[in-house]
Amino acid sequence: MKIIPSILFIVIFQLRCLGQTPKLFEVKEIIATDTLNKKNASNFRRENLNFFEDDKYIVRKTCSGEWGGTVWFKNKKTGVERSCVASCPVIINKLDGKYFVTTTLNHMVGFSQVLEINDPELLTVFKLPKPRAVIGKRIIRAVGDDEAQSAKGSKVLLDTMKVSMLLSFPLNGQLYHLFTDYKKTYLGKLQGTKLVTIDTVSQDSLWSYDTDVIKTGDGHFITFFKNEKVEGYLDVFGNSVNVIRYR
Repeated sequence: MKIIPSILFIVIFQLRCLGQTPKLFEVKEIIATDTLNKKNASNFRRENLNFFEDDKYIVRKTCSGEWGGTVWFKNKKTGVERSCVASCPVIINKLDGKYFVTTTLNHMVGFSQVLEINDPELLTVFKLPKPRAVIGKRIIRAVGDDEAQSAKGSKVLLDTMKVSMLLSFPLNGQLYHLFTDYKKTYLGKLQGTKLVTIDTVSQDSLWSYDTDVIKTGDGHFITFFKNEKVEGYLDVFGNSVNVIRYR
């Protein structure tokens, strides 16, 4: 009779284990102590040298810091370039024919957005404003005068403060984000207009003023981080999120 409770416990334990939902992402932290393992951007072969490119558009980005930023879509057939405000573009992902632009500005408390662009042809053709002054042959303009001022054709999905967006990447038709609140670093996704946390990637803030993201030819997403506390890079491949830290 004493054996029955033990058997019952084992059966219940096994059923509970079978009912557990496996984690979608595998997060690892790797400490690179050998200088040979300390990589830089030149060690990764980019899928494309352009900021983004598909069969219809070549896309570039510009950033003037707190004075503005822009994402520029150039139509391959017509040669017409259209743009919208994006301060400052980090990466573009295309899902279901829509373009999702992730931006971040590591200025003051930090500002980040996720923009949705359904049709780049609805964006505005940029017109350079008149000079602030002309002195002889010198044309005087202010910083940011050559950045887009129009948001027409774009939709803001996320507009947040005190957050730095490090990287956005698609998996199984869903867009995910690596971000930091300048205290810790997280993996999350959008629910409505809110950025919700799925997992903690690091107990440190893995941000950098350089927000360049490398998408490699074999499908890795790479972004480097460097601040007064930590240095290294993030490597996302499929559902694997690796934090490679330099000592």
